[in-house]
Amino acid sequence: MAEKMKTHFVADYQSHTAFNPVYSPHGHLIAVDLISEFSHPAALVAVSQEIALLQWDAEQHLATLQSQINTIEKHHDFFKRHAVPAVLSITEHMAAAILQSEFLLHRMQQLGCLELGINENFTDFKLGKENPILLALSEQFNLTLNNFGSGYAPAKAVYDNLFSRVKLDKSFVYQNSKRASFIPFMQAVSDNVAPHCRQLIVQGVDELSLLENITDLHFAGIQGALFPPVPEASLSLLINPPNGLSGGHC
Repeated sequence: MAEKMKTHFVADYQSHTAFNPVYSPHGHLIAVDLISEFSHPAALVAVSQEIALLQWDAEQHLATLQSQINTIEKHHDFFKRHAVPAVLSITEHMAAAILQSEFLLHRMQQLGCLELGINENFTDFKLGKENPILLALSEQFNLTLNNFGSGYAPAKAVYDNLFSRVKLDKSFVYQNSKRASFIPFMQAVSDNVAPHCRQLIVQGVDELSLLENITDLHFAGIQGALFPPVPEASLSLLINPPNGLSGGHC
């Protein structure tokens, strides 16, 4: 599978774009993540970006990045009109390309809505602001940490105030939701992390019971299967408050 992906990506793979919403507890759209899947005529299933990029080289990472920037440029008026950030998750290869290319950096900085997403498995994430790439990115863009609590790295980068938005890892949330002490535990997490970012987001909100449990904890945003991604053509529908939140219908 990996060899086929490496061989056929540029010529044959099709990219499918969707937007994954982040809502405030009151139903306001506060950010969207751009997500991509890739399919090939010979494959029976689509491959997520996260899996695909593990197999691809730096050139293919750059091609993916440029395609996603094109998508954000296409919808820039929407993001600007509604003051909604668009978060593009990047790899080390993408980060290097951005910082090494004045043209690419300038192009991205023209998109006021564009923010960059980083995972805890980013190389030398544990170094925080002592990681020159992370520090440089944070000086040029608002950064989102996609998976705080995933266990890949200590929290130094968060406490170094490198991220404007921090998302709790969905597996971390799910595992702890089964604990009797879930509510005070999550409050402690919020008290500890929220001072180091503008928005703290709970991911993995896949069930109404979890939504109800965290409603009174005053997290800035929520994301999960209750509010699924929409295809690119349906981006404008995300502005409508979803069912189950204060602005929507219960």
